Amino acid sequence: MTPDDIIQAAEVLKAARIDHKTIDCIPEAVRPGNIHEAYAVQDQLVEMLGWDVGGWFCACTNVSIQTLLSLNEPYYARLFSTYILPEPAILNAVDYPPIVLECEYGFKLSEDLPKRAEPYTRDEVAAAVGSVHPTIEVVAGHLKNWPTQDVWSVIADNGTDGALVFGEGRSDWQNLDLIDTPVSLTLNDQVVRKGSGRNVLGDPLEAFVWLANARSRDGDGLKSGDIHNTGTTTDIIWIEPGDTATANFGGLGSVRLELRA
Repeated sequence: MTPDDIIQAAEVLKAARIDHKTIDCIPEAVRPGNIHEAYAVQDQLVEMLGWDVGGWFCACTNVSIQTLLSLNEPYYARLFSTYILPEPAILNAVDYPPIVLECEYGFKLSEDLPKRAEPYTRDEVAAAVGSVHPTIEVVAGHLKNWPTQDVWSVIADNGTDGALVFGEGRSDWQNLDLIDTPVSLTLNDQVVRKGSGRNVLGDPLEAFVWLANARSRDGDGLKSGDIHNTGTTTDIIWIEPGDTATANFGGLGSVRLELRA
């Protein structure tokens, strides 16, 4: 892609986002064809929006999904500060395209993990985590039927971010089992999804280590006070206006949101 191609693709995605609508696809002439082009469009989109970033998330933290999409690692994208919300949260459907929910572990840093030449170790990353939170990631892609779109377009659309709703969390998180504690999602008082942290690269902390090193490699690292998500513990589920969802993470707590018309 040329610099002009990157700008044109980002302009298309920005317009869809500002207008709260979905588009059929990124025009083929300016569609990213690899992960480097996808990140370039994502970066340009974020620069054009000018929105504050309050964290990062990683996706495709499941080996089977990576294989399906021909990826050899997860991908990352931004969480915008305006859309990081404490639970219980009320969302207005008019502010979002169609919504999917994911139940994820969120890691809030108490220390920076800045860019550096050598990779961070698991122990170093764990020591920088101030608290771990139960979260619901609200996935709101601006590409129609985004699960069927090519993965480079999805990454370019800032990974189909929407919002992040987080629970209180715990600072003594290392006493918890983040891998095998059952995670469940209740929709309108009915359990609709079940999973665990084992679905997240086998261990949510390992996914967070990947994110810390990916952002050290490609950007300026991760910042203290920001919250970062590590991929869904359960299968995704679409929701409609009028739905109320609660994700339960056992001893870590729960998080609730309502989608209003």
